[in-house]
Amino acid sequence: MKTIALVSTAGGTGRTTLTAALAVLLARRRRAVVAVDFDPQNLLGAHLGLDTFSKVGLADAMLGRTAPWREHTWRNDEGVLFAPHGELALDERTASEARLVSEPRWLAQALAQIDLPDSAVAFVDTPRYPSPQAAHAVRCADLVLCLTPPEPAACATLVRHLAPLRRASAHLQIVVNRLNPARDMQRDALSLLQAAVGATTTLDQRVHLDAAMPEAFARGTWFFDDAPHSQAAHDLQGLANWLDTWLGPVAARGVTRKG
Repeated sequence: MKTIALVSTAGGTGRTTLTAALAVLLARRRRAVVAVDFDPQNLLGAHLGLDTFSKVGLADAMLGRTAPWREHTWRNDEGVLFAPHGELALDERTASEARLVSEPRWLAQALAQIDLPDSAVAFVDTPRYPSPQAAHAVRCADLVLCLTPPEPAACATLVRHLAPLRRASAHLQIVVNRLNPARDMQRDALSLLQAAVGATTTLDQRVHLDAAMPEAFARGTWFFDDAPHSQAAHDLQGLANWLDTWLGPVAARGVTRKG
């Protein structure tokens, strides 16, 4: 199994939306997929179709509670196995973050408790980087998708944190999300970002802005089904194809739990 962490150094970049969309698109390509909510906001389940917020999840395991977190996973209609974060009080969140710092491979060990084929993939949604959860996920991931909108402040923040992200990542890919080519400022920001990251890091993976995305979420549908011929849907399918190729051939489908 390979792990893909989605991170960003700015807020409002669409991490959770993209995590859910890619999980579904890879599942439709007959790949075993786990979507992991590693963000204390605990919102990924809503994007995957859950109508309530999961109170129990990975956070309980971080705190050493006895209830196995695997008993609180569920599978959505697309076949994606979802591992919720769970709800934490402020003092509990501090304790869970301390454990992540002290045990750098905690997430990798937790995911190893799920019996997955080698061709499976776990998508990990994270809070804004730098944070203990995002830094931990970056260390455990085989691939880090770093999302940024093509806005000057967001690009500048990414450049500021790029060196530590590169040092901690096995493989880093920048994804430009919410691109609006009609805005000259965005084109200028991308040019400056490309110059800052250098020729060894490409900005080829881009997802265009589309106002229909939040509308699809509100309806409980998938944007790429509602507007399959839109540029943003084409971009998402292209990114999913790229990831599918990067992951390699698909084994016989199936996700089971140990224990």
